[in-house]
Amino acid sequence: MLKLSQLFFRRTAMIFTLTFFLAAAIGYYLLRQMEIDTHARMLRNLLTVLEYDLRSLPAEKIPATIRQIHRKTGVRITVVAPDGTVLYESNRSPKGMENHAHRPEIEQARRTGWGEAVRHSVTLGVDLLYVAHNDRDRFVRAAYSLERIHRQLLALWVKALGIFALILLGIFLFSLRLNRQIGNESGEIHRALERLLDKDYDAPIAPVTCCSEFARIRKMLRKVSKKLAKRERQKAKYTKKLKALTKRQSDIIGAIGHEFKNPVAAIMGYAQTLRDGHDLDLRIRRRFLDKIHANAEKISHMIDRLALAIKLENRSFTLRKSRFDLGDVAESVREMLLQKYPGREIVLECTEGRIEADRDMIEQVLANLTENALKYSEDAVILRCDGERLEVIDRGIGIGSEDLEKITKKFYRVDRNSWNNSIGIGLYIVQYILKLHDTRLRIESREGEGSVFSFSLESMKADGEETQR
Repeated sequence: MLKLSQLFFRRTAMIFTLTFFLAAAIGYYLLRQMEIDTHARMLRNLLTVLEYDLRSLPAEKIPATIRQIHRKTGVRITVVAPDGTVLYESNRSPKGMENHAHRPEIEQARRTGWGEAVRHSVTLGVDLLYVAHNDRDRFVRAAYSLERIHRQLLALWVKALGIFALILLGIFLFSLRLNRQIGNESGEIHRALERLLDKDYDAPIAPVTCCSEFARIRKMLRKVSKKLAKRERQKAKYTKKLKALTKRQSDIIGAIGHEFKNPVAAIMGYAQTLRDGHDLDLRIRRRFLDKIHANAEKISHMIDRLALAIKLENRSFTLRKSRFDLGDVAESVREMLLQKYPGREIVLECTEGRIEADRDMIEQVLANLTENALKYSEDAVILRCDGERLEVIDRGIGIGSEDLEKITKKFYRVDRNSWNNSIGIGLYIVQYILKLHDTRLRIESREGEGSVFSFSLESMKADGEETQR
């Protein structure tokens, strides 16, 4: 298998060789075409001047004039009649010459005024560049030998090719030097990798100067070295974090166990009293049964909350949206909570407004927020909705700034406030339900002054549909 430097050198040499021959061929063709175009323009200019002179000369002086031009410039001049008969010729007598009516340059000049062709001259036996012009009642044609053009072109091409060869040689030498540098620096990178395998993380890596790719590899190797060097020191830190996480999970399990322990203990106590107390008064028996039922409902409610939190976290919950009046849901929540908290006051300030959402989930949100407000406030709780925003306002103990941003996290509890919902999933569920409805919970609170829990109804607006009741 070839090394990177060998591959680079071979491909570079191949590219240089192909480039040289391709440039030589293309350069020769382009230079040839440029020379032909240059001489064609020269012949056109010559014919323009010559035609002006020929109009003022008597016919007997025209042959001498065009022969003199041929001697000075090497350009062959031919004057042709409209029918193709050669009238004057600078190189020989026109007698016996073929009719030129169907020469390509004459036919083109007859159509467009100017004609141009490159072809072999039967008369002279050489390749010529022909330029003809339709000068009123005759054609004036100039011809120039391509051999002269080729000689001039070859001299120019050889010079250009020599310059190009020198440039390629310089590039080749530069690539050879670069090839050696690539070999050296790739070897250094290989040695650095071997040191990493030997856990020599602090070994220096030589600077890279030949190419940006190696520089990026060196930079990444340095980063890897630093990370691996810190690995041993980070083990203790990761172990500590793992212990903290384990402790947090234990605390969560303990919190859940604690919350279940009280109602379970109450149920067991009341049930045992009923079992052993055969002579209990009927009213006491009924009251104990009510206590058992209330604690069972509390356990069921906590289980439902945990199940809902798991569904939301696993994204296995699907909204069942419908259109309904938010005021009806707020009134239903108010009546339910007043039965649970008799003697408390919930002020409902809701205007009629239809929304499109999951009715059961929105009812869960309103119940959670309003019940929280009732728990932490002895004053009236205000439930307000105006079609744009829903707010639950209390004048209770408030929430400290250090807890405000954490309070919606799952299983987070503000211990110093002795929250009844100590499992810490009520507001987490609220926030997740609102997220599914493309809105979010906003909390404003000050300790000792109360709290405002609110969210926008903009994403749930539904107009023009029949309200579900």
